Amino acid sequence: MGHGHGHDHGHGDSSRKALWYAFLINAAFLVIEIIGGWISGSLALLADAGHMLSDVAALAVVLWVGYIAKKRATANHSYGFGRVEVLSGFLNGLVLWAISIGIAVEAWRRLQAPQEIDVAIMLPVAVAGLLANAGSAWVLYAHRSHDLNMRAAFLHLMADAAGSVGAILAGFAILLKGWTWVDPAASVLIAVLIVVSSWSLIRESVHILLEGTPPDLNLEEIRQALVEIDGVRSCHDLHVWNVSSREPMLSAHLQREHGCTTAPILDAAKQLLLEKYHIRHSTLQIEDERCEELHG
Repeated sequence: MGHGHGHDHGHGDSSRKALWYAFLINAAFLVIEIIGGWISGSLALLADAGHMLSDVAALAVVLWVGYIAKKRATANHSYGFGRVEVLSGFLNGLVLWAISIGIAVEAWRRLQAPQEIDVAIMLPVAVAGLLANAGSAWVLYAHRSHDLNMRAAFLHLMADAAGSVGAILAGFAILLKGWTWVDPAASVLIAVLIVVSSWSLIRESVHILLEGTPPDLNLEEIRQALVEIDGVRSCHDLHVWNVSSREPMLSAHLQREHGCTTAPILDAAKQLLLEKYHIRHSTLQIEDERCEELHG
């Protein structure tokens, strides 16, 4: 039996600093946008504030997950705590959907009974919101591919920036044409953007929780590569899954040819998995030819 180990926990210092900047920017403006939306009567601003609240929560979760992921594995959690990232991503996606439903229901109510909106307050707040979202997204741009939650936070900020654009356009429509219906219509668009931006997050989270094969890895290609190692006759019971969004693991049974020794096969297999597929944690069982009958 051979094991290959490698663990990369937590975010780098630059990633955590970027997260803190984005968190503080959004938390500060969240208060401003809620007050502005309430005073002006703009549902589009309140909808954008609801999305920004989810952004602030998402950024807080990413910071918390970065701390939890650094904890060492224990007897009760032998794989460590990397899957906390996946769970938080899944729950965050569900919360976003709940917010979207709430926005859509309120938009329908306002379409039936339009309310007066103070554009003089709505427009400046919406413009400031766009600047806050764009600034936060820019801060996270270089770190967006770090893991599932960093990508989710970046996508949320980009969708929120689009929501701010919708609120600005609604403000101009009301100012120039008096079309108050544009405000709830824009809020529906924001809700749709929230659902779209969170769909990939939920889908990927569920895939990882179900221990599906990582989408960037081809199971049959890996099987063929292992079989091509000198001394390997066949490969079966091959499984590849993710503990977190960036920690693939593999287990497999390799049947060796008669007369071949175990150590060179294990070394070659681990080197192949690490260098070609970036799999740092692998568990490989070496079997003799006589084991083939047991596995069909």
